[in-house]
Amino acid sequence: MKSTRTEPFFDRILGLIVDIAGWGAAISGLALVLVVGGNVLLRYLLNSGSVAMQELEWHLVSPIALMGMAYGMRHGGHVRVDFLYERLGPKAQAIIDLFSAILMAILGGALIWFSIPYVEQSIMMGEGSPDPGGLPYRFLLKAFIPLGFGLLLIQAISQALINYRQIRAENDAPAYETSAAVTQSGAGD
Repeated sequence: MKSTRTEPFFDRILGLIVDIAGWGAAISGLALVLVVGGNVLLRYLLNSGSVAMQELEWHLVSPIALMGMAYGMRHGGHVRVDFLYERLGPKAQAIIDLFSAILMAILGGALIWFSIPYVEQSIMMGEGSPDPGGLPYRFLLKAFIPLGFGLLLIQAISQALINYRQIRAENDAPAYETSAAVTQSGAGD
């Protein structure tokens, strides 16, 4: 059975990777709600609390933010100043989006590059919580930094390819004279 999707296969693969990460961010969000709710119930109903559970709250924010940013970019959930952008034509919008995607790819690549030594150091130390009763394996949390920006880099590349093809399509589209191309024919003709 042939696919009816108009996206090239490579774009669908990149999009699938980002969408899976988005689902991971959503599950982390649900887990965060449950952990915060559980901590509140423990604290106010049972006068009890856990350092590990409190740390888990902010540990869950990391995958939400870092995996969710690429998903937000893919689905248009990012912030854009539209007061000028919306008045531009499709080609101008695609050029601005291409430029933005290239800058985002550069930023994502730079942050991956600079975060890897930080994460490697944390892994080599076997970094955990300094607090008694805190969570071990803090290096796993820090590993989300290059992962999240890697996903952002993937989405920026995908977005750049889409915008590049859109610009090319605008350039390659034949310019038709509307009045010559369309002839009116009425019901009585």
